[in-house]
Amino acid sequence: MKRRAAFSTVSVLTLGVLCALGWAGCAKPGDVHLGPLNDAHRAVKEGMTVLASWNVDSVKAARGRVGDRLKDLDWLVADTTLTFAVEDGQLIGDWNRVKRFLKDGPERLTALAKEGEVCLAQLDNLAGAIQSEATVDSEGTPMDEAYFAKASARELELVAKWEAAVAETERLVSSGLELEGQTRASLDSLIRAKRAEWAQQIAENE
Repeated sequence: MKRRAAFSTVSVLTLGVLCALGWAGCAKPGDVHLGPLNDAHRAVKEGMTVLASWNVDSVKAARGRVGDRLKDLDWLVADTTLTFAVEDGQLIGDWNRVKRFLKDGPERLTALAKEGEVCLAQLDNLAGAIQSEATVDSEGTPMDEAYFAKASARELELVAKWEAAVAETERLVSSGLELEGQTRASLDSLIRAKRAEWAQQIAENE
């Protein structure tokens, strides 16, 4: 009885080892990279949703408003007969910050959306090649584990850089629009006041 029990225990252990080896043997080149590639795919999808939440035309309009008002301020500030208080200078400084925030915002939003589509396509192609057990790429290069490891690392790095660019663009655009909305009325009042002051001085000198 004892010998039979021992034999049964050894048989179970042996079966477990064989099963483990069998599963390892069934793993195809690149399988280990499918999880990270799928995670990256979801991350890009989420980033695309963030980009889609921004209206590029609205961002362009805000940038245009900033440009128009700063043009008015340029000639008003250049007139040495007009005086500006410290608070006026701070307000003008805020609008120069808005200009920097929105400088290339619309173009970055559009470009990142296109780049996101490219990332998704490349992730899909690589994952598809792994799942279909492809053996050579379009250039005839063997697609083995080393190939898939290198290709996966490259795509994941590109996705990480794209995500960072999306986050930075969102920060700049949101900061610019928020500050523009908070200070627009005050800046308009300043421009009107200085225009009136300028017109009064012109009238007095005629």
